[in-house]
Amino acid sequence: MPILSNSLPVWDIAHRWAGYDPDTFRLRLPLLVKDYVRLLFDEILEGHLFCETLIQAKRPSHSKADPRYYIRSHLDDINMCIWGKRYKRSLMKWAEIPRDEFEEWCVRYSIPLPEFWFPPGWNRSYDSPWHGPRALWVYHIEPEESGGVSYGFDVPKPVEEEPADEAPAPVDPENLRHNQKAKLFVQHMATQLWKEHPDRTIAEMAQDKDLLSYCDAGRYTTGAVRKWLRPVAPHHIKNRRGRPRKKPDTDSD
Repeated sequence: MPILSNSLPVWDIAHRWAGYDPDTFRLRLPLLVKDYVRLLFDEILEGHLFCETLIQAKRPSHSKADPRYYIRSHLDDINMCIWGKRYKRSLMKWAEIPRDEFEEWCVRYSIPLPEFWFPPGWNRSYDSPWHGPRALWVYHIEPEESGGVSYGFDVPKPVEEEPADEAPAPVDPENLRHNQKAKLFVQHMATQLWKEHPDRTIAEMAQDKDLLSYCDAGRYTTGAVRKWLRPVAPHHIKNRRGRPRKKPDTDSD
């Protein structure tokens, strides 16, 4: 079964691309795996392929940022790998490549997309419903018997649109359902907050206590609130890339 992860480490990509199981222990890497590893790290080092845990930006000496996320902290190991002298396993497992960046890189070089990550015939992109995935709207129902489980889905229904030949009636908040009110009020308040805090991320905004208390938005999932916020977020916030702090790899090199 193909995998649809948003990102994969160089270790997994090289093994799967060469037709090997990345979880099988081997004392020595197969030749084709080595070739793919060298290719990927060379492209990352040259800036042709984006790696979200080995970024090209320069880390200021006084920065609190984790130096492991900056490619300059790994130059010796990367060059040793490219030259075929040493393959550091912890580095290969640390270097995460986003799926969309890998796809764009393959297209530029006319490289056939590997089927383990891009299965032919699968629709890899789709228009998500305006209310988000159904899983975000599941709620608990107390089961009749102990040990069981019961649940339902409170998926909101879209507001009926006015006929095209008639002028749309103004939106009356009193006629909206609670979740629709919450969405409108949250977007309005977030727009004002972003004027005061332009560098606040969507994730941080979704945790703002004042925002969540506004129109009782705290009753909805964080995923739903973040989905409401994305359309009104500043452009530089929408396009921000990054990953949460990653635990050090405990595998031996």
